[in-house]
Amino acid sequence: MRNWKNWLFPILTALTVVALALLPLRLSTLEDGKLTGTVHVEPLAADNNFPSKPPELPGRIRLLAQYSSVPELLTFVGQEPEAEKLEELSGQARADLRRLEELEILPEKFGTLDRAFDGSVIYLRDQRDLSSAAFTFLSTYDGQSGEYLQLYLDGESGQILGINLRSELLWDFPASAEDAGKAFLGNLGLNYALADTVQRDLAVFYLADSSTVYWVRRHDDYLGITLEVDWRTADDHVRAAMGYPPMSVVDADVSVDAKTMQTW
Repeated sequence: MRNWKNWLFPILTALTVVALALLPLRLSTLEDGKLTGTVHVEPLAADNNFPSKPPELPGRIRLLAQYSSVPELLTFVGQEPEAEKLEELSGQARADLRRLEELEILPEKFGTLDRAFDGSVIYLRDQRDLSSAAFTFLSTYDGQSGEYLQLYLDGESGQILGINLRSELLWDFPASAEDAGKAFLGNLGLNYALADTVQRDLAVFYLADSSTVYWVRRHDDYLGITLEVDWRTADDHVRAAMGYPPMSVVDADVSVDAKTMQTW
């Protein structure tokens, strides 16, 4: 009996040590079992630092132009907004479409577009200077008429920064590419230079503060106002990514008449 009592304390001690070692592992296994088969998403909140301190509008436009021309220079994250958020963003787009209609950039009655949008929110960050901003891409398509609309919304102002539209309403729309471009950039308050080679269906606008180019195309039932990096003024890192030689070996024979620079 005395020997049994002598062994009792060491045995209880050993059992306690084993329990302390195995219990956390067992609890973790049970928790993993509950979570198996589910998708876990960490919300991209403000304290994620993305985007952080977006630049002024010319800088945000430059980010969007890089996304189109040299996305390899950017870190980008896309998210599908929840239904409530998508409706909010769609409301912003419709409001600005009505504004573009009033400015005679879009044909009359187009601003009343009531079809549902598909969309995604895109966060862009320049890997070199960490400037970052958010944008929304929205699109809608009518299978019967073939009409489609694609646009980018600025995450800060809610304004449309780029648009592709095909609609039968454009057939009799009188605005030329130059007129549409001037009104569009004037609405954004941007400084630009208009290229010398202007046609009715094509106009090129060089932005003074962001090394980007707006291409405005207007043909039959199509209107496109799109962005790309201005390779003439891009730094050597961007030029290399776009396949252009460094400025030090370029014979700069392309010029823009300074008199065409306008401030709106």
